[in-house]
Amino acid sequence: MSLHRSERLRIDLDPETSGRVTQEPEAEPTAQSASSRELIRTARLPIHFFISAVALFGLGVAAVPWVIGDLMEFFYHPRILATTHTFTLGWISSAIMGVMYRLVPAMTKRPLRFPRLARWQFGLYIFSATGLMTHMLIGVWPPTWMAAAVIVLSVVFFAMNMLYCLGPAWHRSAPETGMCMSIVFLLLAATLGFLLAFDKSRGFLPGNVITNLASHAHLAALGWVSLTICSISYRMAPAFLLSELTLPRLAVWQLYGLAVGVAGLAMSLLGWIPGVSVWSVVIMLALLIYVGVLSTLVRNRRTPIDWTMRHAMAGMVSLLLAVGLGFSLLWIDPDSALGNRIAGAYGVLGLLGWVTNLIVGMSFKLFPGIVVGVRERRGWSTLPITGFSLLRWRPFVFVSLNIGVLTLAAGLITAQAAIAQPGALILALGGLVYAAVMGRTLSYAYRASAPQSAADSLRLLPDDSQDGNNVAS
Repeated sequence: MSLHRSERLRIDLDPETSGRVTQEPEAEPTAQSASSRELIRTARLPIHFFISAVALFGLGVAAVPWVIGDLMEFFYHPRILATTHTFTLGWISSAIMGVMYRLVPAMTKRPLRFPRLARWQFGLYIFSATGLMTHMLIGVWPPTWMAAAVIVLSVVFFAMNMLYCLGPAWHRSAPETGMCMSIVFLLLAATLGFLLAFDKSRGFLPGNVITNLASHAHLAALGWVSLTICSISYRMAPAFLLSELTLPRLAVWQLYGLAVGVAGLAMSLLGWIPGVSVWSVVIMLALLIYVGVLSTLVRNRRTPIDWTMRHAMAGMVSLLLAVGLGFSLLWIDPDSALGNRIAGAYGVLGLLGWVTNLIVGMSFKLFPGIVVGVRERRGWSTLPITGFSLLRWRPFVFVSLNIGVLTLAAGLITAQAAIAQPGALILALGGLVYAAVMGRTLSYAYRASAPQSAADSLRLLPDDSQDGNNVAS
Protein backbone atom coordinates (compact mmCIF):
# COMPACT_ATOMS: atom_id res chain seq x y z
CA MET A 1 0.00 0.00 0.00
CA SER A 2 1.55 3.32 -1.02
CA LEU A 3 1.68 6.29 1.29
CA HIS A 4 -0.20 9.31 0.03
CA ARG A 5 1.51 12.64 0.68
CA SER A 6 -1.65 14.12 2.23
CA GLU A 7 -1.76 11.65 5.12
CA ARG A 8 0.54 10.73 7.96
CA LEU A 9 0.54 8.49 11.00
CA ARG A 10 1.59 9.70 14.40
CA ILE A 11 1.58 8.69 18.03
CA ASP A 12 -0.50 10.97 20.21
CA LEU A 13 1.58 12.19 23.17
CA ASP A 14 -1.41 13.56 25.06
CA PRO A 15 -1.63 11.79 28.47
CA GLU A 16 -5.33 11.11 28.03
CA THR A 17 -4.88 9.37 24.68
CA SER A 18 -1.46 7.88 25.19
CA GLY A 19 -0.37 5.56 22.45
CA ARG A 20 -3.33 6.16 20.17
CA VAL A 21 -2.41 5.97 16.50
CA THR A 22 -4.26 8.54 14.46
CA GLN A 23 -4.39 9.56 10.85
CA GLU A 24 -4.53 13.22 10.05
CA PRO A 25 -4.12 15.42 6.99
CA GLU A 26 -0.84 17.03 6.20
CA ALA A 27 -0.87 20.66 5.22
CA GLU A 28 -0.10 21.46 1.62
CA PRO A 29 3.43 22.75 1.10
CA THR A 30 3.72 26.54 1.17
CA ALA A 31 6.53 29.02 1.02
CA GLN A 32 8.41 29.08 4.28
CA SER A 33 7.48 32.03 6.45
CA ALA A 34 9.50 33.21 9.41
CA SER A 35 7.16 31.38 11.78
CA SER A 36 7.41 28.14 9.81
CA ARG A 37 11.20 28.35 9.84
CA GLU A 38 11.06 28.83 13.59
CA LEU A 39 8.86 25.74 13.90
CA ILE A 40 11.31 23.73 11.79
CA ARG A 41 14.24 24.85 13.95
CA THR A 42 12.35 23.92 17.13
CA ALA A 43 11.29 20.56 15.70
CA ARG A 44 14.87 19.79 14.72
CA LEU A 45 16.30 20.71 18.15
CA PRO A 46 15.85 17.19 19.62
CA ILE A 47 17.62 15.77 16.55
CA HIS A 48 20.65 17.97 17.30
CA PHE A 49 20.84 16.47 20.78
CA PHE A 50 20.30 12.93 19.51
CA ILE A 51 22.96 13.08 16.82
CA SER A 52 25.45 14.52 19.33
CA ALA A 53 24.53 11.84 21.87
CA VAL A 54 24.96 9.01 19.38
CA ALA A 55 28.32 10.35 18.17
CA LEU A 56 29.64 10.72 21.73
CA PHE A 57 28.33 7.27 22.63
CA GLY A 58 30.37 5.85 19.76
CA LEU A 59 33.40 7.77 21.02
CA GLY A 60 32.86 6.51 24.55
CA VAL A 61 32.55 2.82 23.72
CA ALA A 62 35.56 3.09 21.41
CA ALA A 63 37.59 4.46 24.34
CA VAL A 64 36.55 1.80 26.88
CA PRO A 65 39.01 -0.93 25.74
CA TRP A 66 41.87 1.56 26.14
CA VAL A 67 41.10 2.44 29.77
CA ILE A 68 40.55 -1.04 31.23
CA GLY A 69 43.97 -1.03 32.88
CA ASP A 70 43.31 2.33 34.54
CA LEU A 71 39.84 1.26 35.65
CA MET A 72 41.13 -1.91 37.29
CA GLU A 73 43.87 0.06 39.04
CA PHE A 74 41.80 2.98 40.42
CA PHE A 75 38.62 4.65 39.17
CA TYR A 76 39.76 8.17 40.13
CA HIS A 77 42.03 8.66 37.12
CA PRO A 78 41.94 11.41 34.43
CA ARG A 79 41.21 8.99 31.58
CA ILE A 80 38.46 7.27 33.59
CA LEU A 81 36.90 10.61 34.52
CA ALA A 82 36.97 11.75 30.88
CA THR A 83 35.45 8.48 29.63
CA THR A 84 32.77 8.50 32.33
CA HIS A 85 31.73 12.03 31.46
CA THR A 86 31.65 11.10 27.78
CA PHE A 87 28.83 8.72 28.72
CA THR A 88 27.10 10.79 31.41
CA LEU A 89 27.26 14.22 29.74
CA GLY A 90 27.79 13.33 26.11
CA TRP A 91 25.57 10.27 25.64
CA ILE A 92 23.02 10.00 28.43
CA SER A 93 22.29 13.63 29.33
CA SER A 94 22.25 14.75 25.68
CA ALA A 95 19.77 12.00 24.77
CA ILE A 96 17.56 12.76 27.78
CA MET A 97 17.51 16.49 27.01
CA GLY A 98 16.54 15.75 23.41
CA VAL A 99 13.71 13.50 24.55
CA MET A 100 12.47 16.09 27.03
CA TYR A 101 12.52 18.87 24.44
CA ARG A 102 10.22 16.69 22.32
CA LEU A 103 8.11 15.06 25.02
CA VAL A 104 7.52 17.77 27.63
CA PRO A 105 5.85 20.45 25.43
CA ALA A 106 3.60 17.80 23.84
CA MET A 107 2.75 16.20 27.18
CA THR A 108 1.97 19.46 29.00
CA LYS A 109 0.49 21.21 25.94
CA ARG A 110 2.73 24.21 26.65
CA PRO A 111 5.22 25.22 23.92
CA LEU A 112 8.77 26.17 24.84
CA ARG A 113 8.75 29.63 26.38
CA PHE A 114 12.22 30.49 25.05
CA PRO A 115 12.87 28.53 21.82
CA ARG A 116 15.88 30.62 20.81
CA LEU A 117 17.37 30.15 24.27
CA ALA A 118 16.89 26.39 23.81
CA ARG A 119 19.05 26.48 20.67
CA TRP A 120 21.70 28.48 22.48
CA GLN A 121 21.51 25.95 25.30
CA PHE A 122 22.29 23.14 22.90
CA GLY A 123 25.36 24.89 21.52
CA LEU A 124 26.67 25.91 24.94
CA TYR A 125 26.06 22.47 26.39
CA ILE A 126 27.80 20.46 23.66
CA PHE A 127 30.70 22.95 23.47
CA SER A 128 31.27 22.96 27.23
CA ALA A 129 30.72 19.22 27.71
CA THR A 130 33.27 18.28 25.05
CA GLY A 131 35.66 20.88 26.45
CA LEU A 132 35.32 19.40 29.93
CA MET A 133 35.97 15.85 28.64
CA THR A 134 39.04 16.98 26.69
CA HIS A 135 40.64 18.86 29.56
CA MET A 136 39.85 16.10 32.05
CA LEU A 137 41.64 13.69 29.72
CA ILE A 138 44.84 15.74 29.76
CA GLY A 139 44.48 16.65 33.45
CA VAL A 140 44.38 20.45 33.05
CA TRP A 141 41.99 21.78 35.69
CA PRO A 142 41.49 25.55 35.09
CA PRO A 143 39.89 24.99 31.65
CA THR A 144 37.96 22.06 33.16
CA TRP A 145 36.23 24.17 35.81
CA MET A 146 35.63 26.95 33.27
CA ALA A 147 33.87 24.41 31.03
CA ALA A 148 31.95 23.16 34.07
CA ALA A 149 30.78 26.72 34.76
CA VAL A 150 29.39 26.97 31.21
CA ILE A 151 27.65 23.62 31.70
CA VAL A 152 25.93 25.08 34.77
CA LEU A 153 24.79 28.06 32.69
CA SER A 154 23.44 25.79 29.93
CA VAL A 155 21.60 23.71 32.53
CA VAL A 156 19.97 26.89 33.86
CA PHE A 157 18.77 27.68 30.32
CA PHE A 158 17.41 24.13 29.98
CA ALA A 159 15.62 24.40 33.33
CA MET A 160 13.98 27.71 32.34
CA ASN A 161 12.22 26.07 29.40
CA MET A 162 11.41 22.76 31.08
CA LEU A 163 10.09 24.20 34.34
CA TYR A 164 7.94 26.68 32.40
CA CYS A 165 6.21 23.69 30.79
CA LEU A 166 6.27 21.32 33.76
CA GLY A 167 5.75 23.76 36.63
CA PRO A 168 1.95 24.16 36.39
CA ALA A 169 1.52 20.37 35.99
CA TRP A 170 4.23 19.09 38.36
CA HIS A 171 1.68 17.32 40.60
CA ARG A 172 -0.65 16.12 37.81
CA SER A 173 0.90 12.70 37.21
CA ALA A 174 4.07 10.68 37.78
CA PRO A 175 5.99 11.82 34.66
CA GLU A 176 5.54 15.55 35.30
CA THR A 177 6.31 15.16 39.01
CA GLY A 178 9.44 13.12 38.44
CA MET A 179 10.86 15.32 35.70
CA CYS A 180 10.35 18.47 37.77
CA MET A 181 12.37 16.93 40.61
CA SER A 182 15.03 15.54 38.28
CA ILE A 183 15.75 19.01 36.83
CA VAL A 184 16.45 20.27 40.35
CA PHE A 185 18.91 17.41 40.83
CA LEU A 186 20.52 18.25 37.48
CA LEU A 187 21.13 21.80 38.69
CA LEU A 188 22.59 20.50 41.97
CA ALA A 189 24.79 17.91 40.26
CA ALA A 190 26.13 20.43 37.73
CA THR A 191 26.87 22.99 40.45
CA LEU A 192 28.64 20.46 42.68
CA GLY A 193 30.60 19.20 39.67
CA PHE A 194 31.79 22.75 38.99
CA LEU A 195 32.80 23.16 42.65
CA LEU A 196 34.73 19.88 42.59
CA ALA A 197 36.62 20.95 39.46
CA PHE A 198 37.27 24.42 40.91
CA ASP A 199 38.49 22.79 44.12
CA LYS A 200 41.25 21.02 42.16
CA SER A 201 42.74 24.46 41.51
CA ARG A 202 41.95 26.21 44.81
CA GLY A 203 41.49 23.42 47.39
CA PHE A 204 38.67 24.98 49.41
CA LEU A 205 36.13 22.13 49.80
CA PRO A 206 36.04 20.34 53.16
CA GLY A 207 35.68 16.59 53.52
CA ASN A 208 37.10 13.62 51.66
CA VAL A 209 37.66 13.87 47.91
CA ILE A 210 36.17 10.43 47.25
CA THR A 211 32.99 11.00 49.27
CA ASN A 212 32.51 14.46 47.72
CA LEU A 213 32.92 12.87 44.28
CA ALA A 214 30.45 10.13 45.26
CA SER A 215 27.90 12.78 46.25
CA HIS A 216 28.20 14.44 42.84
CA ALA A 217 28.01 11.07 41.07
CA HIS A 218 24.85 10.03 42.89
CA LEU A 219 23.16 13.40 42.39
CA ALA A 220 23.83 13.01 38.67
CA ALA A 221 23.34 9.26 38.15
CA LEU A 222 20.43 8.72 40.55
CA GLY A 223 18.89 12.17 41.02
CA TRP A 224 19.06 13.42 37.44
CA VAL A 225 19.44 10.38 35.18
CA SER A 226 17.60 7.64 37.09
CA LEU A 227 14.74 9.86 38.22
CA THR A 228 14.25 11.10 34.65
CA ILE A 229 14.48 7.59 33.21
CA CYS A 230 11.84 6.39 35.68
CA SER A 231 9.59 9.34 34.81
CA ILE A 232 9.94 8.91 31.05
CA SER A 233 9.38 5.16 31.43
CA TYR A 234 6.09 5.85 33.20
CA ARG A 235 5.10 8.04 30.26
CA MET A 236 6.34 5.84 27.42
CA ALA A 237 5.75 2.31 28.71
CA PRO A 238 1.92 2.40 28.68
CA ALA A 239 2.01 3.82 25.13
CA PHE A 240 4.57 1.35 23.79
CA LEU A 241 3.12 -1.69 25.59
CA LEU A 242 -0.58 -0.79 25.24
CA SER A 243 -0.84 -2.19 28.76
CA GLU A 244 -4.27 -3.15 30.04
CA LEU A 245 -3.44 -1.49 33.38
CA THR A 246 -3.29 2.19 34.23
CA LEU A 247 -0.19 3.49 35.95
CA PRO A 248 -0.65 2.90 39.71
CA ARG A 249 -0.48 5.72 42.24
CA LEU A 250 2.49 3.86 43.71
CA ALA A 251 4.57 5.17 40.79
CA VAL A 252 4.36 8.73 42.12
CA TRP A 253 5.41 7.63 45.59
CA GLN A 254 8.29 5.67 44.07
CA LEU A 255 9.57 8.88 42.49
CA TYR A 256 9.22 10.80 45.75
CA GLY A 257 11.01 8.01 47.60
CA LEU A 258 13.87 7.97 45.11
CA ALA A 259 14.21 11.76 45.29
CA VAL A 260 14.25 11.78 49.10
CA GLY A 261 16.76 8.93 49.19
CA VAL A 262 19.12 10.61 46.71
CA ALA A 263 18.95 13.94 48.54
CA GLY A 264 19.66 12.24 51.86
CA LEU A 265 22.52 10.17 50.46
CA ALA A 266 24.15 13.17 48.79
CA MET A 267 24.05 15.20 52.01
CA SER A 268 25.34 12.23 54.02
CA LEU A 269 28.28 11.74 51.70
CA LEU A 270 29.10 15.44 52.03
CA GLY A 271 29.09 15.01 55.82
CA TRP A 272 26.10 17.26 56.44
CA ILE A 273 23.82 14.62 57.96
CA PRO A 274 24.28 11.02 59.13
CA GLY A 275 22.71 7.86 57.74
CA VAL A 276 24.45 6.78 54.50
CA SER A 277 23.14 3.23 54.97
CA VAL A 278 19.59 4.41 55.70
CA TRP A 279 19.38 6.56 52.58
CA SER A 280 20.93 3.77 50.53
CA VAL A 281 18.17 1.42 51.67
CA VAL A 282 15.54 4.02 50.71
CA ILE A 283 17.05 4.29 47.21
CA MET A 284 17.25 0.52 46.85
CA LEU A 285 13.59 0.08 47.80
CA ALA A 286 12.51 2.86 45.42
CA LEU A 287 14.36 1.24 42.50
CA LEU A 288 12.91 -2.18 43.35
CA ILE A 289 9.42 -0.67 43.32
CA TYR A 290 10.18 0.80 39.89
CA VAL A 291 11.16 -2.65 38.61
CA GLY A 292 7.94 -4.06 40.08
CA VAL A 293 5.73 -1.41 38.45
CA LEU A 294 7.37 -1.86 35.03
CA SER A 295 7.18 -5.65 35.34
CA THR A 296 3.45 -5.42 36.04
CA LEU A 297 2.90 -3.27 32.96
CA VAL A 298 4.91 -5.70 30.82
CA ARG A 299 2.96 -8.71 32.06
CA ASN A 300 -0.31 -7.00 31.12
CA ARG A 301 0.82 -5.76 27.73
CA ARG A 302 -1.16 -6.08 24.51
CA THR A 303 1.85 -5.97 22.22
CA PRO A 304 4.36 -8.70 21.35
CA ILE A 305 7.89 -8.63 22.70
CA ASP A 306 10.03 -6.50 20.38
CA TRP A 307 13.58 -5.21 20.58
CA THR A 308 12.55 -2.18 22.59
CA MET A 309 11.02 -4.43 25.22
CA ARG A 310 14.02 -6.78 25.17
CA HIS A 311 16.34 -3.85 25.88
CA ALA A 312 14.05 -2.71 28.69
CA MET A 313 14.04 -6.16 30.30
CA ALA A 314 17.83 -6.48 29.94
CA GLY A 315 18.11 -3.05 31.52
CA MET A 316 16.06 -4.22 34.49
CA VAL A 317 18.48 -7.11 35.02
CA SER A 318 21.46 -4.74 34.96
CA LEU A 319 19.65 -2.40 37.34
CA LEU A 320 19.11 -5.19 39.87
CA LEU A 321 22.78 -6.20 39.64
CA ALA A 322 23.87 -2.57 40.02
CA VAL A 323 21.65 -2.13 43.09
CA GLY A 324 23.25 -5.18 44.67
CA LEU A 325 26.79 -3.94 44.00
CA GLY A 326 25.99 -0.44 45.18
CA PHE A 327 24.51 -1.80 48.40
CA SER A 328 27.63 -3.93 48.98
CA LEU A 329 29.76 -0.77 49.06
CA LEU A 330 28.20 0.03 52.43
CA TRP A 331 30.42 -2.70 53.91
CA ILE A 332 33.33 -2.67 51.47
CA ASP A 333 35.67 0.32 51.54
CA PRO A 334 35.60 1.97 48.09
CA ASP A 335 39.24 2.98 48.61
CA SER A 336 40.28 -0.68 48.88
CA ALA A 337 41.29 -2.77 45.87
CA LEU A 338 38.06 -4.79 45.99
CA GLY A 339 35.96 -1.68 46.58
CA ASN A 340 37.52 0.03 43.57
CA ARG A 341 36.69 -2.94 41.33
CA ILE A 342 33.12 -3.13 42.63
CA ALA A 343 32.67 0.63 42.15
CA GLY A 344 33.81 0.25 38.53
CA ALA A 345 31.43 -2.64 37.87
CA TYR A 346 28.64 -0.70 39.63
CA GLY A 347 29.12 2.19 37.21
CA VAL A 348 29.32 -0.09 34.16
CA LEU A 349 26.10 -1.93 35.05
CA GLY A 350 24.25 1.26 35.95
CA LEU A 351 25.28 3.54 33.10
CA LEU A 352 25.93 1.05 30.28
CA GLY A 353 23.68 -1.80 31.40
CA TRP A 354 20.54 -0.13 32.69
CA VAL A 355 20.40 3.43 31.35
CA THR A 356 21.97 2.69 27.97
CA ASN A 357 19.64 -0.27 27.37
CA LEU A 358 16.63 1.94 28.12
CA ILE A 359 17.81 4.73 25.82
CA VAL A 360 18.78 2.38 22.98
CA GLY A 361 15.46 0.55 23.16
CA MET A 362 13.46 3.75 23.30
CA SER A 363 15.43 5.22 20.40
CA PHE A 364 14.28 2.41 18.09
CA LYS A 365 10.73 3.72 18.34
CA LEU A 366 11.18 7.40 19.11
CA PHE A 367 14.04 8.64 16.92
CA PRO A 368 12.68 7.55 13.51
CA GLY A 369 9.31 9.06 14.35
CA ILE A 370 10.85 12.42 15.16
CA VAL A 371 12.85 12.28 11.92
CA VAL A 372 9.61 11.72 9.98
CA GLY A 373 8.02 14.68 11.78
CA VAL A 374 10.92 16.97 10.85
CA ARG A 375 10.78 15.86 7.22
CA GLU A 376 7.07 16.63 7.09
CA ARG A 377 7.65 20.14 8.40
CA ARG A 378 10.35 20.64 5.77
CA GLY A 379 8.00 19.42 3.03
CA TRP A 380 10.30 16.53 2.13
CA SER A 381 9.09 13.12 1.02
CA THR A 382 7.21 11.28 3.75
CA LEU A 383 8.02 7.59 3.97
CA PRO A 384 7.18 4.76 6.39
CA ILE A 385 9.18 4.80 9.58
CA THR A 386 10.61 1.34 8.99
CA GLY A 387 12.36 2.76 5.94
CA PHE A 388 14.54 4.92 8.20
CA SER A 389 15.56 2.04 10.49
CA LEU A 390 18.05 -0.71 9.70
CA LEU A 391 16.09 -3.37 11.54
CA ARG A 392 18.42 -6.25 10.75
CA TRP A 393 21.13 -4.82 13.05
CA ARG A 394 18.97 -4.74 16.18
CA PRO A 395 19.64 -8.35 17.31
CA PHE A 396 23.39 -7.80 16.95
CA VAL A 397 23.27 -4.55 18.94
CA PHE A 398 21.23 -6.16 21.71
CA VAL A 399 23.43 -9.24 22.09
CA SER A 400 26.80 -7.48 21.84
CA LEU A 401 25.79 -4.62 24.14
CA ASN A 402 24.56 -6.88 26.93
CA ILE A 403 27.22 -9.57 26.64
CA GLY A 404 29.86 -6.85 26.59
CA VAL A 405 28.49 -5.10 29.69
CA LEU A 406 28.12 -8.30 31.73
CA THR A 407 31.54 -9.64 30.71
CA LEU A 408 33.23 -6.32 31.43
CA ALA A 409 31.58 -6.07 34.87
CA ALA A 410 32.57 -9.67 35.70
CA GLY A 411 36.16 -9.01 34.66
CA LEU A 412 36.35 -5.91 36.84
CA ILE A 413 34.97 -7.65 39.92
CA THR A 414 37.31 -10.64 39.55
CA ALA A 415 40.30 -8.46 38.58
CA GLN A 416 40.74 -10.52 35.42
CA ALA A 417 41.87 -8.35 32.52
CA ALA A 418 41.58 -11.40 30.27
CA ILE A 419 37.81 -11.28 30.89
CA ALA A 420 37.31 -7.51 31.07
CA GLN A 421 39.20 -6.71 27.86
CA PRO A 422 37.12 -8.98 25.55
CA GLY A 423 33.98 -7.63 27.20
CA ALA A 424 35.09 -4.08 26.44
CA LEU A 425 35.81 -5.00 22.83
CA ILE A 426 32.41 -6.68 22.38
CA LEU A 427 30.73 -3.64 23.94
CA ALA A 428 32.68 -1.31 21.65
CA LEU A 429 31.71 -3.29 18.56
CA GLY A 430 28.01 -3.27 19.42
CA GLY A 431 28.08 0.38 20.40
CA LEU A 432 29.82 1.46 17.21
CA VAL A 433 27.34 -0.48 15.08
CA TYR A 434 24.45 1.18 16.96
CA ALA A 435 26.04 4.63 16.53
CA ALA A 436 26.49 4.08 12.79
CA VAL A 437 22.96 2.74 12.26
CA MET A 438 21.23 5.37 14.37
CA GLY A 439 23.42 8.11 12.93
CA ARG A 440 22.20 7.09 9.48
CA THR A 441 18.58 7.25 10.66
CA LEU A 442 18.99 10.69 12.22
CA SER A 443 20.81 12.05 9.16
CA TYR A 444 17.54 11.98 7.19
CA ALA A 445 16.33 14.92 9.31
CA TYR A 446 19.03 17.00 7.59
CA ARG A 447 18.80 15.84 3.96
CA ALA A 448 15.93 15.69 1.50
CA SER A 449 16.91 12.29 0.11
CA ALA A 450 15.28 9.19 1.58
CA PRO A 451 16.19 5.49 1.69
CA GLN A 452 15.39 3.91 -1.66
CA SER A 453 14.19 0.71 0.01
CA ALA A 454 11.44 2.64 1.78
CA ALA A 455 9.84 4.03 -1.32
CA ASP A 456 8.11 0.84 -2.44
CA SER A 457 5.51 0.15 0.24
CA LEU A 458 4.17 1.20 3.61
CA ARG A 459 5.03 -1.44 6.21
CA LEU A 460 4.03 -0.80 9.79
CA LEU A 461 5.20 -4.33 10.74
CA PRO A 462 8.72 -5.27 9.66
CA ASP A 463 9.28 -8.68 8.12
CA ASP A 464 11.82 -9.88 10.68
CA SER A 465 10.57 -8.32 13.92
CA GLN A 466 7.44 -7.42 15.78
CA ASP A 467 7.78 -3.69 16.28
CA GLY A 468 4.07 -3.14 15.97
CA ASN A 469 4.20 0.25 17.59
CA ASN A 470 6.77 1.83 15.28
CA VAL A 471 4.77 4.88 14.38
CA ALA A 472 5.81 8.39 13.56
CA SER A 473 5.95 10.89 16.33
